[in-house]
Amino acid sequence: MQARQSRRVCTVLAILLASLIPLSLPSASAEVVCCGPSEFELYFIGENNEATMTPFESELVGINEKGVSQSAQGTEEIATWSILWKQSAVVPESTWRFNIAYEVENAAGVYANATVDVQIGNNVYTAESGTPGAFMSGNDMIAIDIEIPQVAVSMNDPIEVTFAVRSLLFTQPGDESSIRFVWGEDTESAIRVNLPLVTVDMPNALVVGEEVFFPVILKSGFGERMWSSLEDFEFKVGGVVISDVRSPSIVSGGIEVPFVWNPGSSPTDGNYQINLSIWLNDGDIPLTSGRMHDITFEEGGGSESYHFGEPARAVSSRLGVEIDVKYDGSHITRTVELEIEGSMASWLRWGMDNIGNSSLPSDHLFSQVQGPSIASNLRENGRVDDSEKEVLLNHIDGSTRNLEVFLGNTGLALNPDGLFEADLFDMNPEVEIDLMGVSGIDDAPMKIRIDVVLELTGEERLLLISDFIRPQLGNGIWTMNGDPSVDLRATLTTSAFSGLYNVIKEDLPDHMEVTHYRVGLSEVVTIEVNGLSADDKFEVEYAVAGSALFSPFVTLLATILLLVTGIVIGLRLTQYRSRWIVGISSVAFTGMMAYVYALSALPPTFVMGIAGACAVLMMPLAIISPRHEYEWTLGDEPLSDDYEKALSREIPTVDCPACGTSNPVETMKRPVRIPCGGCGRNLRIEG
Repeated sequence: MQARQSRRVCTVLAILLASLIPLSLPSASAEVVCCGPSEFELYFIGENNEATMTPFESELVGINEKGVSQSAQGTEEIATWSILWKQSAVVPESTWRFNIAYEVENAAGVYANATVDVQIGNNVYTAESGTPGAFMSGNDMIAIDIEIPQVAVSMNDPIEVTFAVRSLLFTQPGDESSIRFVWGEDTESAIRVNLPLVTVDMPNALVVGEEVFFPVILKSGFGERMWSSLEDFEFKVGGVVISDVRSPSIVSGGIEVPFVWNPGSSPTDGNYQINLSIWLNDGDIPLTSGRMHDITFEEGGGSESYHFGEPARAVSSRLGVEIDVKYDGSHITRTVELEIEGSMASWLRWGMDNIGNSSLPSDHLFSQVQGPSIASNLRENGRVDDSEKEVLLNHIDGSTRNLEVFLGNTGLALNPDGLFEADLFDMNPEVEIDLMGVSGIDDAPMKIRIDVVLELTGEERLLLISDFIRPQLGNGIWTMNGDPSVDLRATLTTSAFSGLYNVIKEDLPDHMEVTHYRVGLSEVVTIEVNGLSADDKFEVEYAVAGSALFSPFVTLLATILLLVTGIVIGLRLTQYRSRWIVGISSVAFTGMMAYVYALSALPPTFVMGIAGACAVLMMPLAIISPRHEYEWTLGDEPLSDDYEKALSREIPTVDCPACGTSNPVETMKRPVRIPCGGCGRNLRIEG
């Protein structure tokens, strides 16, 4: 490890010395100020078809592994990691070193022949661990050197590294002996290469009005990631740090970054030294470059202009996703509204303005947009005209395949399968684009709305939302200042006669809130989360009720009827008893059912079952209620005590209006008729 760090320090110092040489040269229209081939680590990440390599530690997320057991026969390929090199260059003659971490399990060690194939373009170079093979034990790294001659690499040439093992021989093997190879975060599994990491171009400064633009072009085999995945940077004009960075533009093999300096009032003509420092990873010595600019200011502001090229997508963008789903029993209508702000908004506006631009690469999203030809005076005029917006709209609205490509990796880097219940082809999507009043190439927000309809038959389990952000190397497209910047709001609403049986939630991130409740005659499911990233994996599904018998209306009606029935039964059974137990139980059961129906959002069968249990429970509660004191009955006391108690109890009386006889009333039932003890007339008592 110390030797590797020493080599890194020596290499970076050599780069720094080389980068200072152009500073003594006369100023030119554009200067390549840095850097030649250098040694650096290409870390292994991903697996299967997504296995790749990166020099940026910030892109190392997660750990991958491949195990090989003692029963393996022949050659076992562990993984192939590949990248598409984005810059034509010459690879110098050098020795590359392959390192991968391993762990031997249930054995003292293992002998194995290990092979590494390195493909650069159409050339393949192979190295082996030797005969009888490498011995590996415990946890460690296996290292293999590969001799690479001087070779040219062209833009979009593949660079692949394949690692395989064969002839495994375990020593002192136990049950299920194996060896695991691991790579990814914190494993230091990588190949140390000697490649041109980055070329820094610094064209002449431009005085635009009251500002000075300093374009810096970073060209690298890693394309625009050489800027978006950097750990940090610092740009200085005459020792003053400049923090104003405008929207970067994509150039062939890299990215152009405009740094903007406001010199204030009455600036002085002359030579200004600029310096750029970039940190590839945390803790690295920065790569430093610079040059002198001869700047002449004009009275009233400079007359030069800076031309913005294709905006880079992966710089700083925010995405707000609003989803509104309505279920009426036979159809599900869904509206997905995407509000886009930042570099992606600039890129989309720029793309619409460049529809029909023959200079775009054939695999560019906007070179594939087909439609009526756009007038030459409207094309590439720095604004989105109505005809350009209509061409894109017709392109994605008229073809489900085109819409999926637009939403996918070459467009918005989203996964349609996570945003919609079913295949878009089955839902007849309709698309709208709203520039929100800004037609220039600008970072201002814009909206894209997609409406779909899905017809249902019978009881079904459907997707409400799942992880829909496609993984991107580096910080990804949807980040602001390196932090995830996707906000999601989703709402599902049912009608009175169509309900949900259940809502199923799986692997929700801690910062995601999912609520399910009933409001009157409707069910509502809401999802809310801020700062969603491609690393968040989740899924929310819902099962629709197969019958109107389980709808909110029927559930509420049945709950009310069962509660009322239970309360009426309780009151009838306590006609001659105290009703305080029934009264308290009625209030408690009503409150509990309000919670069960509205807030807990249990399945309708559970709600009606709990309501039925409350009605049944009311009967024993009424039976155990105590009788009134004046409805005296014989107790367990001696007969003499019962007699004295009977004599002492108070019995209400009523006087006969005909003869004036006082008659006792020994029942609480009203109205009631009793005979007069004096004249025999029937007396009716109302209250």
